[in-house]
Amino acid sequence: MSTATQSIPAFVPASRPLPAAAFEVLGYLGVVGIGTLCFLLGWLGTNGAVVLGTLLLLGLIVLAWNRFDGGRHPCFLFLCMLMLFQGGRLISYCLGGLADPFYIEFMTAHPFTISRDEAGTVLLLILVSAICIYAPCRWNYRFLLPPDGAKARRYLPYLYWILLCSLPIQLFKNYRYFQYAQEHGGYLFLFVDHAALAASVPLFVRAISLITFPAFVAIFVFEKRKKLVYVTTLLYFGTSVFILLLGSRGVAFTLIVALWYVARMKSSKRPRTLRLALLVLVLMLVANVINLVRSGSDTDSLREVGPATFVTQQGVSLAVTEVAVKYRKVFHPYVISYLFHDLLSAFQVADASNFVVGRRFDADMAVFLNAQLYKVGYGSGGGYVAEAYVVGGFCGVVVISLLVGAGLHWLYAGSRTALGLFVVAMILPEVLWMSRGSLLGWASVMIRNSISIFLLLLGWWFYISLFSVHQVSRSTNHRMDSSPAGLPGGG
Repeated sequence: MSTATQSIPAFVPASRPLPAAAFEVLGYLGVVGIGTLCFLLGWLGTNGAVVLGTLLLLGLIVLAWNRFDGGRHPCFLFLCMLMLFQGGRLISYCLGGLADPFYIEFMTAHPFTISRDEAGTVLLLILVSAICIYAPCRWNYRFLLPPDGAKARRYLPYLYWILLCSLPIQLFKNYRYFQYAQEHGGYLFLFVDHAALAASVPLFVRAISLITFPAFVAIFVFEKRKKLVYVTTLLYFGTSVFILLLGSRGVAFTLIVALWYVARMKSSKRPRTLRLALLVLVLMLVANVINLVRSGSDTDSLREVGPATFVTQQGVSLAVTEVAVKYRKVFHPYVISYLFHDLLSAFQVADASNFVVGRRFDADMAVFLNAQLYKVGYGSGGGYVAEAYVVGGFCGVVVISLLVGAGLHWLYAGSRTALGLFVVAMILPEVLWMSRGSLLGWASVMIRNSISIFLLLLGWWFYISLFSVHQVSRSTNHRMDSSPAGLPGGG
């Protein structure tokens, strides 16, 4: 008796290759973990940890540049801002410009430093935050073609009309702000009594200027003709010259960075690295010149307007994270109030005239460091890393950083259409400011910008209604003129 054997196929699920993104993230986490272990065992000193942390941050930025097709993602810009504001002093230390990057001398009459363990915690928070932000963006990244703005370009005549009509009003408002602030002490008055500054111009002027920004951004996004984009950009920033002369540079510079992202999304070509480096260098020099003007410094030394000085100055936000780590118990009882008032930051400007303990994290931080300086307009700023640590400790930084990374991916995904890119460009400046600003300030700005966009839409509906009535009137008159005499409609 013979038996026939039949082979039974074994259905084994095919193993999926682990994506390169997972290797990158796991590799970075592995290096951070090994470095942390060596630091805890005493094999790695504070100086070595600073150098290692700086190299890891810079390496992550280079990786984001390459993986996101020449920085074509908000994550790349966010990491650059994180490196500037939280790692600027680390870079300066590695280059020999500082003896101790953790020495807190800004906004305090009695400079102090933090312990070795606290310094290690600060470095770990910044590194883990950067990795957690990069991970979801890298994992979900897909190249997006430039958005087709053919349908959106029908709005351009209306947008140009709005921009040309509102730019003189915005120029007047900025000049009046400059004049009023100069009469009351200069740049620092912006943070002493902002309500009085705003009241120096009529409410109508402030309301009209609300639609200038969205009109300009919409033109920048929708317009394909480069010459018109250059002209409108020069006109818009020309109205900001008085604010720059006053010394306020953050809004203008974050907007420039956001517009660079818009330009990248409108093109599939990789940018020229040399040209980009020159642009960054020029912006650094201009920013330092503005700082010298507002501080009244009189110096002929080019060193004081160089990139190294700029990076060191902007890196003072590291001190905010240091104080949050060292004195977390001082700020933790007010976390709910901090988050609530973050949502109001676009509508209620915090300054010395309306300070209340426990409302704004950045204000409490400045008062904690030096209450007398805060009263005359000085501030320390905030930072999402510090505020996240105050809210939830190390786990809070991890969770919030992952959410930030997911949000940056959402911004990138929303850039696939022209209208989506317009909305992203309206929010992105405040998102990029998070490393020095508040944790939820972007949400407050989004609410305010939605009001501006609504006003812009109201104007559009009025514009097309008026245009339609005009077209119907012209068509009716044309028919009446062309009708034979004696017939209905004739003369």
